[in-house]
Amino acid sequence: MSVTVDLITSSARFTTRVAQLAQETGRTHADINADATTALGEMIATMQDQPTRVWDAFGKWLSRSYTIDSATEHLPKLRALNRQHTLVFLPNHRSYLDPLVLRRVLHQGGLPSNYILGGINLAMWPATLVAKRSGLIFIRRNTRDDPVYPAMLRLFLGFLIEHRANLEWYFEGGRTRTGKLRPPRMGVLKYLIDAYQENAESVTDSARTSSDVYLVPVSIVYDQQAEVGAISSEDGGGAKAPESLRWLVSFARAQSKRRGQAHVRFGEPLRLSSALEDAHERAGSFTATTVVPRVAFEIAHRINDATPITPAALVTFALLDNEGRALSLAELLEVLEPLLHYVRQRGLPLTSDIDLARPDGLRRALRTLQREGIVEAYSGGLDVVYSVARYRQHEAAFYRNTVAHWFVYRAIAEVALLTASSSPVDDVVDATWTSALELRDLLKFEFFFPPKRDFAERIRHESDIARPGWENEELAIPDVLKSMDQTSLYLSHRVIGPILEGYNVVAQRLAAREPAAPIDEEALITECLGIAHQDWLQHRLHSPESISRDLMQGALKLADNRGLLGVGGDELSGQRRAFATELGRVVHQVALVRGAALARLGDDSSISTHVHGNNQS
Repeated sequence: MSVTVDLITSSARFTTRVAQLAQETGRTHADINADATTALGEMIATMQDQPTRVWDAFGKWLSRSYTIDSATEHLPKLRALNRQHTLVFLPNHRSYLDPLVLRRVLHQGGLPSNYILGGINLAMWPATLVAKRSGLIFIRRNTRDDPVYPAMLRLFLGFLIEHRANLEWYFEGGRTRTGKLRPPRMGVLKYLIDAYQENAESVTDSARTSSDVYLVPVSIVYDQQAEVGAISSEDGGGAKAPESLRWLVSFARAQSKRRGQAHVRFGEPLRLSSALEDAHERAGSFTATTVVPRVAFEIAHRINDATPITPAALVTFALLDNEGRALSLAELLEVLEPLLHYVRQRGLPLTSDIDLARPDGLRRALRTLQREGIVEAYSGGLDVVYSVARYRQHEAAFYRNTVAHWFVYRAIAEVALLTASSSPVDDVVDATWTSALELRDLLKFEFFFPPKRDFAERIRHESDIARPGWENEELAIPDVLKSMDQTSLYLSHRVIGPILEGYNVVAQRLAAREPAAPIDEEALITECLGIAHQDWLQHRLHSPESISRDLMQGALKLADNRGLLGVGGDELSGQRRAFATELGRVVHQVALVRGAALARLGDDSSISTHVHGNNQS
């Protein structure tokens, strides 16, 4: 490692950057040089043969809970690219095992080990001694008050790119607490882009063309995860257990149980030079605030597009949001049949072990969830009935949410059609578009939506699936409701209902606050978590998944985006009340869909009945 430090500190770029930092901070060259050398020594990792073999063996043992299911058709393309270009792997982050699972897949595919960037909180002795010599780069999470550290990280990334090393990091910044892909953290991606551009300035056009950087999106999902219980507890307001040697031992012991497969899929690689040019063209400028998010969101889209649907995701889809009602095997098959038909109609990616249309296949999926304690069965009556175990709804929702992005457009179209049909409008189609865009704005911090034009096309496609050629007809309200009845598939209460209910709690509390009082966001989140828990106990919330720190934070981001978190007077108070009214109205529409879905399990009533009955009352 000292050799790498010496190579970097002896470079002209290092000398130039130290001089710049000294001028910017007013500190001496000697002080900056000392801090820079210390930072490089802390972060720099190497690839040494013996430690790498030891680490690989440890990683294989630690991830022994899983067999690997990998889409191998992408690996030859990645090997071909890697002969000439640096590859930067950007996976989603659901488990501490993610880097170990991906490492196994890459080795089996004939690709070299990656240099992996991870939080310094995971740097635990004695594992660190081996890990740092096996390509693990432990970096500080908070460097706001230290301009030296990020400058050295950029230099180190530039050094690795220059030497054609492959990289890997988890750009969500931490494991997802809900199962959905989290908004990306831009810091390391920005440093990479800065390093890439700095390197590009010092090479010829021909060299720049012949050697580039490719960003590789990676989706990793698991049949079952030992961590889900702890993750879900944190999301519900519990404290995160700190990483320690004792924690590592406990985590290792938990992996002795077989938990099925780890499914690894690669998205379409993104050439960094082309991505920067495209982002620049779309944004109209080349500032970090415009270009970096566009690149990050494109990667997020490609991760989601590569994510396969697992049996656990579909079964939890069927069992959740039924008002706590247990379902027989026949009822589960009834719920799953239109869902599976929709999945196949759209050509969505499935894991190879999806066999839920037959009773035997469904029983196997249920038994897997039963072994984890997430699903429980009652056999004391005429039929065996299944339900999500009490207080395990967050864990069940985690699995469902891994694929929620595949169904969000259908859910939005569903609510938009219902909203339009419940309003006194002349043009149902136009009203549907308006409602869909409003929902897009409400949910923009929970899902990665494409630009409005592409979004409209997806909504149009979903509506066409439900009623082909619907835009070309003069639709009356009864026609719209009839078309929703005929689909036999209701999704909005399962996909976006818990999100909107959680947001609504925050919106109501904001509306109730004195507008002149400053807002302590952390205190407000704690308050909202408590109120949401009470509302669930009193059956004012339909989904316990709404009791979510992540959702409360998303709601505050949206409120801040609308200028509702500052201090003000009557105008601000009115804006907050309007926000609460908007969310309350959408929650009500979703409740109508939920009612129709539950009624269908019982007496095959239609959504038309629920809408008309509600309007009459």
